[in-house]
Amino acid sequence: MNNHKRMGSIRPPIFDGSNFVYWKIRTTTYLQSLGIDVWEIVDGRYKFPIAIPTDTAGKRKYETNAKVVNTLLGSLSQS
Repeated sequence: MNNHKRMGSIRPPIFDGSNFVYWKIRTTTYLQSLGIDVWEIVDGRYKFPIAIPTDTAGKRKYETNAKVVNTLLGSLSQS
């Protein structure tokens, strides 16, 4: 497998309760690399809607928020 295909599998490190500063920096960089829409959600600029949006832009932000939540939860150890 060449390096270009491996680039898609880069993930943030798993936080296991130790070395929070390292995890925070690496996870922040990872989320920023996913795009400005993702980072705006992390940065607190997204207001979760009461109902699932029906317009295209609203749906896109709603889906991006779900990706952010999935990424953060996936980078935490069960312990």
